[in-house]
Amino acid sequence: MTNVETGLLGDGVPYIRGGSGEREAVVFFGVNALFRRLDKTPDPGRYARQVSRLLPGHKFTILGYAGSSFDEIVRDMATAIRTPPGVVVGISFGGFVAMRFAAQHPELVRRLVVLVSAHRFSPGGWRMMERQFEALERGDFRTFVRENALLFRRPWYNWLVRLKLWKDGNRLATDFRDAAAILRDYRQLFGPDFKNNAEYGRRIASPALVIGGTADQFFDRKASEETAGLIPGAQIHLFERETHMLPIEKTDEVAGAIAKFLGRS
Repeated sequence: MTNVETGLLGDGVPYIRGGSGEREAVVFFGVNALFRRLDKTPDPGRYARQVSRLLPGHKFTILGYAGSSFDEIVRDMATAIRTPPGVVVGISFGGFVAMRFAAQHPELVRRLVVLVSAHRFSPGGWRMMERQFEALERGDFRTFVRENALLFRRPWYNWLVRLKLWKDGNRLATDFRDAAAILRDYRQLFGPDFKNNAEYGRRIASPALVIGGTADQFFDRKASEETAGLIPGAQIHLFERETHMLPIEKTDEVAGAIAKFLGRS
């Protein structure tokens, strides 16, 4: 992987760049990019290495978020992406953004990958989101982060996360944005407008692939299959018994599914 570059694009969109090769990709990052500016993360190389393994042979730009609504975020992305890359990948929260972006700016999306995401949460996913709302209202960052991090299929991975939370828990309030600010964005993003995601899915014209795990804590099999059914001609690849951490725990298999999709489309 080449050197990692960070900075701001367009109207202040944080980014991390890395990878190598002739093909180009844009990655809309997960919800962590709402908590902390992506270009200010202590170890941008860690995120770049993860994406590089998912998209070998690609130069990529990982984009974070400056807006507090989907309309603002999509508008910002349209100013940051000047030419259409070979593929747009939306990871987790980034899948919501990628679907809306593909619907509103088809000229900038040649191929779309919705990774561990869907147009809606599962019932269990909504309960987890409600617990996050409650933790933010209390200013309880430890619980808030735990709801977003203890998602591995392998128990020992979760124990490592617990150990890190125990060790670094007192720093969370200073590492992340203010709890009230995150809560305000959450209420805006996951309010009434969130229910319009299905309509945006129906408007997507580019070839699309939905990838997920059947044991995903936020997006279950039904949500993934519904999303693939909304997007005209979309393909779907589900990994049995895998969780929301599928891209980390099954990196090579996910990379293979993406490569197969890009080759076919």
